[in-house]
Amino acid sequence: MNKTIQILYEKYFSAVYKYFCKKTNQDDAEDLAQQTFLKLITYISCIDKIHSPKSLVFTVAKSVLSDYYRNKKTIEIAISFDELCDYTDNYDFTDEIESTDFLNKLTKREHQIVDLKVQGYTSKEIGEKLGVSGSTVRTYLENIRKKIR
Repeated sequence: MNKTIQILYEKYFSAVYKYFCKKTNQDDAEDLAQQTFLKLITYISCIDKIHSPKSLVFTVAKSVLSDYYRNKKTIEIAISFDELCDYTDNYDFTDEIESTDFLNKLTKREHQIVDLKVQGYTSKEIGEKLGVSGSTVRTYLENIRKKIR
């Protein structure tokens, strides 16, 4: 490890770790702190010219945290697709929802609701975007679920 990176690691690792602990859980915080110092290696050629190394360390940490949240959000969107409706049974419609036959059965409004739901919006948020109540959105989702069957 470059001596400068090692000095930065020894000086700022605990502060970076605490920063991530406040934003995530402890297991993820340690991984994110390590990722921060691995990313700092890309700055090795100009790191001696930086006036505020602490600022650089925390700028990189913030970038690592943004990447973490972005990846986590992508996973949540994929999961929310499976939870499109509140199920009372274990009916899995993910294979059917991808078929064009199913998509042809949906109205324009239902397409909008499915798209927003897959993006992670709640029924209330979808209702606000479309100018209807959250309960109306839930009714749409239940009707979509019935169409799939």
